[in-house]
Amino acid sequence: MSVNEMTTRSLEQGALIDFMAGSSEVFASVKIEAEVQRILYALSTPEYMEAWLHLPGAERVECHSERRSFDRFRIDMFLSNKKSASIYGSCLLSKPKRVTYLWDKDPVGISYRSVVEIHILGGPKGCALNLNHRGLSNVEDREWHSKMWQQSLSKLRILMERIEFKKPTFRTSRM
Repeated sequence: MSVNEMTTRSLEQGALIDFMAGSSEVFASVKIEAEVQRILYALSTPEYMEAWLHLPGAERVECHSERRSFDRFRIDMFLSNKKSASIYGSCLLSKPKRVTYLWDKDPVGISYRSVVEIHILGGPKGCALNLNHRGLSNVEDREWHSKMWQQSLSKLRILMERIEFKKPTFRTSRM
């Protein structure tokens, strides 16, 4: 087996990343103990994506709906309070428990298009999220996205597994 055929794996904070050296794909998987509907909502809503996305090299991330469209979004990366780059995308919820992103990374005027497919397997209280990001342009891009998905899915897991607090109920006593 050549070096280019060897599989690289890393496990950090619950997210497993798997990619073939020389390939243009990144695979990631994480187990999350949360309701599937909550996870789908966090994956498909730009305001919630901002809470779990972690982009390597960015000090701050902002996600916005794009062009008054439900399915299009823009992710802005900031460094020293200046926008350094953007990722443009669209989100398609298809079949039960499946999300597809069309992903356009724009590093300083050069656009790279790729596809992210996310499948959620499991029941209402716990599931496995499997991600395949394909069509990455080069080794650096694949390594950047591998790190991004590893850190982002770990943050998503932590966010989704937080205990939901119920609203307090108040009792009134009659005098």
